[in-house]
Amino acid sequence: MLKLFSIEWLKLKEYKTFWALLLIYVVMDPLAFYFFASKYMESQGAGQQEAMIKAFLGTPFVFPKVWHSSAWMGGLFFVMIGMLYILLITNEVQYRTHRQNIIDGWSRMDFLKAKFSVLIFFVLVATAVVFISGLGVGLIYSKGSYNIFEGIYFIGYFALMAFIYLMCAFIIAILVKRTGLSIIIYFAFVCIVDNVLWAILTFKKSQFGFFLPLECTDSLVPNPFKPSAMETRRVPDSYLIATAVGYCALFAYVIISYFRKTDLKT
Repeated sequence: MLKLFSIEWLKLKEYKTFWALLLIYVVMDPLAFYFFASKYMESQGAGQQEAMIKAFLGTPFVFPKVWHSSAWMGGLFFVMIGMLYILLITNEVQYRTHRQNIIDGWSRMDFLKAKFSVLIFFVLVATAVVFISGLGVGLIYSKGSYNIFEGIYFIGYFALMAFIYLMCAFIIAILVKRTGLSIIIYFAFVCIVDNVLWAILTFKKSQFGFFLPLECTDSLVPNPFKPSAMETRRVPDSYLIATAVGYCALFAYVIISYFRKTDLKT
């Protein structure tokens, strides 16, 4: 896998769009998180209304809750990485480099493994960014004694969420192949379809909405600014984790089955 990634890296390191979008995520996420944290913490003691809001919402930028907030903020920007991942895969089809790799000796599984190694790379980078953001903001604003690693499991939840978002991008890119259409479908599914289906099922007081492909991990990292009294989920975290793993396995099966049979000329 590392050898395949090293070959992929030779392509990526010369690709300006890759660096531009990746750096935007790496810089924007921690800066936005720190900005919101600073504005929120500066309002402390500013007035009775601000004090009431803070008492209602708690302290999302200090340990241990900062891990939850950092994971949630990282998820807001992660759609950008998903679109970048689609671009990298569909470019292979557009410029026929996937065919050339196989002509040069790769198997079809080697090609998929190489793209999967890039997926792992993105997950690791994004998770590191979220971890550093949470650690930095937590150290700045936490006062007194605290356990830094309490609640750090939210970083693991983010990694799982990032993984399934990219698996969703992977299957769309492999099936659709066209860059523009793939990105539109991905954006629509992530930002509209999944949320609308969840809202409809939740409105009907059904818990099935939490088992949707993306909602199963989104629900592991809910909005930290939403009061707990408004939380409607009764599904245990372990069920959602198992569901996410199941979806990833299903996506992998579809990707492998399809790519083994597809005509590489198209």
